Amino acid sequence: MSVGRSTAYWSGNRYGDPEAEPAATAPLQDLPAAPAGRFGAVRTGLLALDGVSETVRFMGTPWRWAWEYGVGNRKLCWLHVVSNTISTTFTLSEAEADRLGRLPRLAGDVARAVAEGQRTGPVKWCWLALADRRAVDGFLRLARHKAEWLAERPAAHRAPKLRGRGTAGGDGE
Repeated sequence: MSVGRSTAYWSGNRYGDPEAEPAATAPLQDLPAAPAGRFGAVRTGLLALDGVSETVRFMGTPWRWAWEYGVGNRKLCWLHVVSNTISTTFTLSEAEADRLGRLPRLAGDVARAVAEGQRTGPVKWCWLALADRRAVDGFLRLARHKAEWLAERPAAHRAPKLRGRGTAGGDGE
Protein backbone atom coordinates (compact mmCIF):
# COMPACT_ATOMS: atom_id res chain seq x y z
CA MET A 1 0.00 0.00 0.00
CA SER A 2 1.66 3.20 -1.14
CA VAL A 3 -1.07 5.50 0.21
CA GLY A 4 -0.61 8.00 -2.59
CA ARG A 5 3.15 8.38 -2.15
CA SER A 6 5.51 7.48 -4.95
CA THR A 7 8.07 4.71 -4.83
CA ALA A 8 10.72 7.45 -4.94
CA TYR A 9 9.24 8.98 -1.78
CA TRP A 10 9.27 5.69 0.14
CA SER A 11 12.80 4.87 -1.08
CA GLY A 12 13.94 7.81 1.07
CA ASN A 13 13.06 5.86 4.24
CA ARG A 14 15.94 6.51 6.63
CA TYR A 15 15.85 2.85 7.70
CA GLY A 16 15.80 0.87 4.48
CA ASP A 17 17.94 -2.17 5.30
CA PRO A 18 15.62 -5.08 6.11
CA GLU A 19 18.41 -6.74 8.11
CA ALA A 20 19.11 -3.73 10.36
CA GLU A 21 16.18 -3.15 12.72
CA PRO A 22 16.37 0.38 14.11
CA ALA A 23 15.96 0.93 17.84
CA ALA A 24 12.58 2.32 18.82
CA THR A 25 14.30 5.58 19.79
CA ALA A 26 16.67 5.78 16.78
CA PRO A 27 14.91 8.77 15.12
CA LEU A 28 15.50 10.81 18.28
CA GLN A 29 19.24 10.61 17.61
CA ASP A 30 19.24 10.32 13.80
CA LEU A 31 16.96 13.21 12.80
CA PRO A 32 17.71 16.93 13.01
CA ALA A 33 16.40 18.58 16.19
CA ALA A 34 12.98 19.78 14.96
CA PRO A 35 11.76 16.52 13.36
CA ALA A 36 13.34 14.52 16.21
CA GLY A 37 11.31 16.62 18.64
CA ARG A 38 8.13 15.97 16.67
CA PHE A 39 8.89 12.24 16.50
CA GLY A 40 9.43 12.23 20.28
CA ALA A 41 6.21 14.15 20.87
CA VAL A 42 4.03 11.90 18.70
CA ARG A 43 5.67 8.72 20.03
CA THR A 44 5.24 9.83 23.66
CA GLY A 45 1.66 10.91 22.96
CA LEU A 46 0.75 7.59 21.36
CA LEU A 47 2.37 5.48 24.08
CA ALA A 48 0.53 7.51 26.75
CA LEU A 49 -2.83 6.31 25.38
CA ASP A 50 -4.44 3.44 27.29
CA GLY A 51 -3.51 0.04 25.90
CA VAL A 52 -1.32 1.31 23.04
CA SER A 53 1.84 -0.64 22.27
CA GLU A 54 4.69 0.02 19.85
CA THR A 55 6.47 -2.34 17.48
CA VAL A 56 9.23 -1.41 15.06
CA ARG A 57 8.39 -3.55 12.05
CA PHE A 58 9.79 -4.09 8.58
CA MET A 59 6.77 -3.60 6.33
CA GLY A 60 8.38 -4.69 3.07
CA THR A 61 8.57 -2.59 -0.04
CA PRO A 62 7.75 0.22 -0.34
CA TRP A 63 7.33 1.22 3.35
CA ARG A 64 10.45 -0.48 4.74
CA TRP A 65 10.82 0.04 8.55
CA ALA A 66 7.89 1.69 10.30
CA TRP A 67 6.82 2.24 13.89
CA GLU A 68 3.51 0.41 14.33
CA TYR A 69 1.10 1.30 17.13
CA GLY A 70 -1.86 -0.80 18.12
CA VAL A 71 -4.40 -1.63 20.78
CA GLY A 72 -4.23 -5.38 21.24
CA ASN A 73 -4.07 -6.81 17.73
CA ARG A 74 -5.92 -3.83 16.23
CA LYS A 75 -3.78 -1.25 14.40
CA LEU A 76 -3.88 2.41 15.40
CA CYS A 77 -1.26 3.86 13.02
CA TRP A 78 2.25 3.65 11.59
CA LEU A 79 4.98 6.29 11.82
CA HIS A 80 7.42 6.67 8.94
CA VAL A 81 10.84 8.33 8.93
CA VAL A 82 11.58 9.40 5.36
CA SER A 83 14.72 11.45 4.82
CA ASN A 84 14.54 14.14 7.54
CA THR A 85 10.75 14.09 7.88
CA ILE A 86 8.15 12.08 9.75
CA SER A 87 4.69 11.09 8.64
CA THR A 88 1.93 8.76 9.70
CA THR A 89 -0.44 6.38 8.02
CA PHE A 90 -3.68 5.44 9.72
CA THR A 91 -6.75 3.53 8.67
CA LEU A 92 -10.40 4.24 9.26
CA SER A 93 -13.19 1.71 9.00
CA GLU A 94 -16.53 2.98 7.78
CA ALA A 95 -17.84 3.02 11.37
CA GLU A 96 -14.77 4.95 12.58
CA ALA A 97 -15.15 7.46 9.74
CA ASP A 98 -18.80 7.96 10.74
CA ARG A 99 -17.80 8.54 14.36
CA LEU A 100 -15.03 10.88 13.27
CA GLY A 101 -17.57 12.90 11.31
CA ARG A 102 -19.57 13.45 14.48
CA LEU A 103 -16.62 14.93 16.40
CA PRO A 104 -16.68 18.71 16.87
CA ARG A 105 -13.87 19.83 14.57
CA LEU A 106 -10.91 18.05 13.04
CA ALA A 107 -7.61 19.82 12.49
CA GLY A 108 -7.38 20.94 8.86
CA ASP A 109 -4.41 18.67 8.05
CA VAL A 110 -6.19 15.65 9.52
CA ALA A 111 -9.46 16.43 7.71
CA ARG A 112 -7.54 16.72 4.43
CA ALA A 113 -5.74 13.39 5.05
CA VAL A 114 -9.09 11.70 5.67
CA ALA A 115 -10.69 13.28 2.58
CA GLU A 116 -7.75 12.23 0.39
CA GLY A 117 -7.46 8.72 1.85
CA GLN A 118 -7.62 5.67 -0.38
CA ARG A 119 -10.33 3.11 0.29
CA THR A 120 -9.25 -0.49 -0.10
CA GLY A 121 -11.81 -3.01 0.95
CA PRO A 122 -13.34 -2.20 4.33
CA VAL A 123 -10.88 0.56 5.32
CA LYS A 124 -9.65 3.93 4.16
CA TRP A 125 -5.86 4.41 4.27
CA CYS A 126 -4.88 7.96 5.20
CA TRP A 127 -1.41 9.55 5.10
CA LEU A 128 -0.41 12.69 7.00
CA ALA A 129 2.87 14.61 7.04
CA LEU A 130 3.81 15.58 10.59
CA ALA A 131 5.62 18.69 9.43
CA ASP A 132 4.96 20.88 12.46
CA ARG A 133 3.75 20.71 16.03
CA ARG A 134 0.21 21.68 15.00
CA ALA A 135 0.00 18.61 12.75
CA VAL A 136 1.32 16.40 15.58
CA ASP A 137 -1.24 17.79 18.04
CA GLY A 138 -4.10 17.39 15.55
CA PHE A 139 -3.08 13.82 14.80
CA LEU A 140 -2.78 12.95 18.49
CA ARG A 141 -6.36 14.17 19.05
CA LEU A 142 -7.54 11.81 16.30
CA ALA A 143 -5.36 8.98 17.67
CA ARG A 144 -6.85 9.40 21.16
CA HIS A 145 -10.36 8.90 19.77
CA LYS A 146 -9.35 5.99 17.55
CA ALA A 147 -7.54 4.24 20.44
CA GLU A 148 -10.71 4.56 22.55
CA TRP A 149 -12.77 3.07 19.73
CA LEU A 150 -10.32 0.22 19.22
CA ALA A 151 -10.39 -0.58 22.93
CA GLU A 152 -14.17 -0.94 22.95
CA ARG A 153 -15.23 -4.51 22.90
CA PRO A 154 -17.41 -5.36 19.95
CA ALA A 155 -21.01 -5.97 20.85
CA ALA A 156 -21.45 -9.52 22.01
CA HIS A 157 -23.26 -11.68 19.54
CA ARG A 158 -25.87 -13.95 21.01
CA ALA A 159 -25.46 -17.57 20.23
CA PRO A 160 -28.36 -18.80 18.18
CA LYS A 161 -30.96 -20.66 20.17
CA LEU A 162 -30.74 -24.32 19.47
CA ARG A 163 -34.04 -25.75 18.55
CA GLY A 164 -34.14 -29.17 20.05
CA ARG A 165 -35.98 -31.88 18.26
CA GLY A 166 -37.21 -33.25 21.54
CA THR A 167 -37.91 -36.80 22.36
CA ALA A 168 -40.82 -38.94 21.44
CA GLY A 169 -42.54 -37.76 24.62
CA GLY A 170 -42.23 -34.14 23.42
CA ASP A 171 -40.84 -32.79 26.72
CA GLY A 172 -37.37 -32.13 25.29
CA GLU A 173 -35.62 -34.09 28.09
